[in-house]
Amino acid sequence: MSETSVGQGGAEAGEKGRIRLLSDALVDQIAAGEVVERPASVVKELVENAIDAEAKTIRVEVRDGGAALIAVTDDGLGMTPEELPMALQRHATSKLRSAADLMRIGSFGFRGEALPAIASVSRFRIVSRARGRDEGYEILIEGGQIKSERAAGGPPGTRIEVADLFASVPARRKFLKRAGTEWGHIADWLARLALVHPDLHLEIQRDDRKATVWPACRSLQDRIGMILPEEDAAALVEVEHDTPEARVHAFVSTPERTRPNGNALYLFVNGRPVRDRLLRHALIQAYRDLLPRGRFPVGVLYVEVPPETVDVNVHPAKWEVRFTDPQAVHRAIRHAVREAMAKRSWLGDMSGPAASPVASGLGTRGPSQGTFAPPRAIPGPSVPEADDWVFAQGDSRVDRVQERPRPILDHEPPRREPDAFGEGSPAGEAAPVSSFGALAVLGQLRASYILAETADGLMVIDQHAAHERILYENLRKSWLEQGVARQGLLTPLTVELAPGAVAAVAEAPELVARLGFEVEAFGDDAVLVRAIPAEISGQDVGELVTELASALEDVEGGHESDASAVRFLPSLDRLFATMACHSARRFGDRLPREEQEAILAGLDTIPWAPTCPHGRPVAILLSHADLELRFRRR
Repeated sequence: MSETSVGQGGAEAGEKGRIRLLSDALVDQIAAGEVVERPASVVKELVENAIDAEAKTIRVEVRDGGAALIAVTDDGLGMTPEELPMALQRHATSKLRSAADLMRIGSFGFRGEALPAIASVSRFRIVSRARGRDEGYEILIEGGQIKSERAAGGPPGTRIEVADLFASVPARRKFLKRAGTEWGHIADWLARLALVHPDLHLEIQRDDRKATVWPACRSLQDRIGMILPEEDAAALVEVEHDTPEARVHAFVSTPERTRPNGNALYLFVNGRPVRDRLLRHALIQAYRDLLPRGRFPVGVLYVEVPPETVDVNVHPAKWEVRFTDPQAVHRAIRHAVREAMAKRSWLGDMSGPAASPVASGLGTRGPSQGTFAPPRAIPGPSVPEADDWVFAQGDSRVDRVQERPRPILDHEPPRREPDAFGEGSPAGEAAPVSSFGALAVLGQLRASYILAETADGLMVIDQHAAHERILYENLRKSWLEQGVARQGLLTPLTVELAPGAVAAVAEAPELVARLGFEVEAFGDDAVLVRAIPAEISGQDVGELVTELASALEDVEGGHESDASAVRFLPSLDRLFATMACHSARRFGDRLPREEQEAILAGLDTIPWAPTCPHGRPVAILLSHADLELRFRRR
């Protein structure tokens, strides 16, 4: 390259050129943009440093969701007056000695950017006393500039205070969510950390509330019982599996305990909390034939691999990892969970062909186990593991109701075009009969299907899918018009939830009310339920509120009360579908004739759609021509 080709934009004028070194303060703020995404990122970095410093007790204090104050106090090794200023320099670390150490990362943090980056966007105070020293040392920093240094008292260990986060960077501060939302992220990360460190004593103080204390315990099982809601913890099955590439130790839920999203999956690699897509995919794949689409298990997954086979530095905040042999890790997780599931009597043999629930005796209470055994899942076509509810649009993989020309009645409800949800029947699709309520009901088949006679043949209606569709449409219609009617509970009910879920409910009171619930926070890990939607009264209140909280977590920041807001919140539409599913008449419910007729009449009161919100057909017509062909009458 010639000399004239470098910085030629202003070389003739004798200027220094356009390329220059950034100031240290600006470099720190850029690093803060990578490391400090939100207050939870600050808590993560500070607590991880405390653990690396061999702390056994850590206290975390949070005010105003972390925007006003984050303080982390530990009883770790501490730092000397000589070490403390060095810790605030960029790329300073006690955790690496050579390039070879990068291939054997055994600590949480090592980049050496967190403390100066955090100090550059806050008012920062650190005071530390090394073990064996008589006094400590304190440094105050504002906007990345050291304001004072002095000797200070205090117990052995370190205390770091981060006040007015992003106050000097208004563009970043305005993107912070409400205090409850930010607190939810902090609580979620602390819970994940506690799940992998049962020997750690954690105290968590939010504003002026009573502190949450998770004392050190002897086992992972004990810690899981502290952190997860009681019903989730009770539904977990322990899984262990060793291969040359990975050791898998997990606690996963039975198929009866599910969530509408993956927020209840806690993943760890070599003791590090991660949100890795590979691990998540492997765990969900193990449940592919066991759970309905759009449902996720509850699980705590610990994976141990040789340090040299995993790169933990592929994400600035170290949330993701990269394996040298990802397929081997994926296979180990999948095999471990599926093997554990197959050994459980309530699942039957997953490796063989699916048997009829009646012929195999599954779906009934076994005489020896005394526990409910649901039918075996029938392996189906490969489907994505994402949250892929089909809703009213249906799915090309399921059979459609046969379409036949028919007269249009004046009283027929109008068909709607697919909207922002993908809701409504495809344009031009007609119901298979002019009126379901006018059909002659013949009875039930296997307490699961309603049989009715039509002019064209035999109509078979899936009672669960039909009732679910009706409830879903009514809930959605009520929401869009004036809000779902509620029914008060005789006695308020307490429901345990994760702190993040509690915060999501507490942050959206108007939306919760419009959905037909009356719920209020009851501490940091429970809510008090006073009313539920009238349309689905009599159902499992705890399950409904858990689904509500999961949906609200998915729509962070979407707590507008305006009815049109639901069109931009598909998670709420999934909530309507879930509420309807839990409340609809089930397969195997014997219905009196009046209730069978009521379900058919209910189909006439809603816009026609050929499937339930999950994509299962509502009704199938067996035509006279088909029957005559089968009986060889034509």
